[in-house]
Amino acid sequence: MIWIRGRETGDWGRFLSRLPSPVIKIMSKPLILTGFMGAGKSAVGRLCAEKLGLRFVDADTEIENRERMSIAQIFETKGEPYFREMERALVAEICGWQDVVVSTGGGMVMNAANRRALLRGGVCVCLGATPEVILKRLGPDAIRQRPMLSGPDPAARVKELLAARAAAYGEMHYQVDTSAIAPEEVAAQVCALFAGERERIAVKHPNGEYDIALGEGVLSAVGAALAGRGWNGPAAIVTDDDVAPLFAEQVAEDLRQRGMSAFAHVIPAGEASKNLRTVEGMYRAFAAHGVERGSAVIALGGGVIGDSAGFAAATYLRGLPFVQIPTSLLAMADSSIGGKVGVDTDFGKNLVGAFKQPDLVLMDLDALDSLPDVEISCGLAEIVKAGIIKGGSFWDEILAAGKDAAQDRLALAKRLLPQAILLKREVVEEDPYEKGRRALLNLGHTYAHALEAWSGFGIKHGLAVSLGMVCAARLSVLAGFCDEDTAGKVIAALQGVGLPTSLREVVTPAPLPALDPSHIWELMQTDKKKKGGKVRFVVLRKPGDVFMTGEVTQEMAEKALHEI
Repeated sequence: MIWIRGRETGDWGRFLSRLPSPVIKIMSKPLILTGFMGAGKSAVGRLCAEKLGLRFVDADTEIENRERMSIAQIFETKGEPYFREMERALVAEICGWQDVVVSTGGGMVMNAANRRALLRGGVCVCLGATPEVILKRLGPDAIRQRPMLSGPDPAARVKELLAARAAAYGEMHYQVDTSAIAPEEVAAQVCALFAGERERIAVKHPNGEYDIALGEGVLSAVGAALAGRGWNGPAAIVTDDDVAPLFAEQVAEDLRQRGMSAFAHVIPAGEASKNLRTVEGMYRAFAAHGVERGSAVIALGGGVIGDSAGFAAATYLRGLPFVQIPTSLLAMADSSIGGKVGVDTDFGKNLVGAFKQPDLVLMDLDALDSLPDVEISCGLAEIVKAGIIKGGSFWDEILAAGKDAAQDRLALAKRLLPQAILLKREVVEEDPYEKGRRALLNLGHTYAHALEAWSGFGIKHGLAVSLGMVCAARLSVLAGFCDEDTAGKVIAALQGVGLPTSLREVVTPAPLPALDPSHIWELMQTDKKKKGGKVRFVVLRKPGDVFMTGEVTQEMAEKALHEI
């Protein structure tokens, strides 16, 4: 059973009706129902199609219509290999369909190539049921007509097939048990999962790939998303004392509803917690709660949580499954994607870390509604950065948004976020270990990290990035890479979406010292991009034409700081 906490539990129709209509309309990929025969795929599929206003296709029926004979007759006259080839061809078609609900044959996903194609091509929900329920639903007549159940003991055969298919079924995006609930309620749950996703973005990396699920209500489906992955042992929900009261119990309870144990480890909020002492505290909590190699570490929070919990997941027991659930706009736009994790030290920011790819990233846009305005600003800085790197229509949209004085900044952020995510995906897939183009994602960050350290981390990261981009734009002019007009547009774009472009606009817990450019330069000397003794900066010729250079003098770097 999936529980939607904070909404009318049980009233699924009202829940769906309250979702913004674009959530359903934007999802053009097919909704694909998988699972064993008798799990309810056809009945639930038809109900889902009716609720969502989509076309319904039963894969087995489609094959029967094309061959003009029943599945049993195909097996008898042409053999199982011929039938599986028909399935493979149909899978290729399904992945190109839009606005459709598809019920697959029970064995379709047993083929690894079929499985990979369906997982990339649609939203896959596996319906499950107990052997006893399956046999009861099928009935004696239907059992006799099923080639896969032939033999003297259908019950034993069902158990054997379920065991053989468990791993493949477990790879589906979501799992829903239909044993004890009516088809109408199952369909409501499946529709809620489908509507809540809005977008599923696959990210490839050297060892495989993972999904980013983006949409409203995603936090209500954490248990369904993690069920069936074969993870055992208690899940560690790492969060901070700002986020824990809002979401930690919701996530833990949803996991428990799916039969998974979980505990929350809460750390103080803020950049000051992103250190090795905090990670050691995570290790101790993991040991105290019996975390095993099959236990998942779930990072629930912003970038500090994702970075530090990810580092703990990469190193405890030499690696644990890792799930990112970013709740800040900045983490959604940037830090939760790409697998870079780590902590700060007293001699530099992010100098101790690892590459730890997540197994899944879940982004609930509803979580952004709880953010204070300063956190929206921090995330918008990363989105503007992505727009400068990407250029084109993305940059044009950011410029246009800055001319609307009455804009809703949160609505703007939600609208632009998918484009920032796609840019981040494009770059990290091309350069997973930051040996080339990925370093361009540090536009403004050389200055930003130094400003953060100079302020005692009183300046929030996103605000420091905004100031850093002002400096990077000015540096680009000083070094002769771009003209004043281009730099002016970058600065105007930042101002247009309400981001700070001078230190006077930044509110900090304590007053800042007088800016000393030479001190900032000294702090830059620990930057990770330093090569051959030279600090390297990300600069631009124009939006969409961003590059790295080491040909920057100390005088130029310090002069750019005078602009803030």
